[in-house]
Amino acid sequence: MKNIVIIGAGDLGKEIVWLIEDINRIEPTYLILGFLDDDAAKNSTEFYGYKVLGPVSMLDSLTMPFCAVIAIQDGSVRKKIVGSYPNVKNWETIIHPSTVIAGSSTIGMGSIFFPQVTVSVDSRLGNFGLYYIHSTVCNDCRIGDYVSVMAGASVLEHAEIGDEAVLSAGSCIYPHKSIGSCARLGIEAAAAKDIPDGAQFNEKNSIFRV
Repeated sequence: MKNIVIIGAGDLGKEIVWLIEDINRIEPTYLILGFLDDDAAKNSTEFYGYKVLGPVSMLDSLTMPFCAVIAIQDGSVRKKIVGSYPNVKNWETIIHPSTVIAGSSTIGMGSIFFPQVTVSVDSRLGNFGLYYIHSTVCNDCRIGDYVSVMAGASVLEHAEIGDEAVLSAGSCIYPHKSIGSCARLGIEAAAAKDIPDGAQFNEKNSIFRV
């Protein structure tokens, strides 16, 4: 079994516990050592059945073999943590047993795949992505690093997503369209045309057309 630490003792952190426990029920794979969190008030407390070991800086002092997963929804924060600890190479990708990923598609390290996620054929997904419940990536898509694809969001065929972009719950990228780096597609919004870097399109049930 792999020793694993979860970075972030919050809502996403306890969901990672759920994913890992589901994985372990099928095949014992991970031993959760505990959480790392920079909130000093959480230090040495228990969270969701596991100890908060200390701050994230403990990544540099853990002596036993371990892997780590970042349970933080904000991709820019995930990126900052990874950049702050260049000596850490053992970032784990967590894949729930109900996730379906086509064999011809590739996924990056440090990513998280929740239940009922589907990745179709010939797509390339970058590092440290977050793919939440019932999200879908269709064929021939290209997705950058530190992207968050939230519950029920859809990336349709041949679409592209830049680094640190966010697809909020229920949103959709039309086929052959793209979302730029750090752009955000709001809840139940749809991108019928390309969205430039850093754009914020947050209108529910609306289509980005300009």
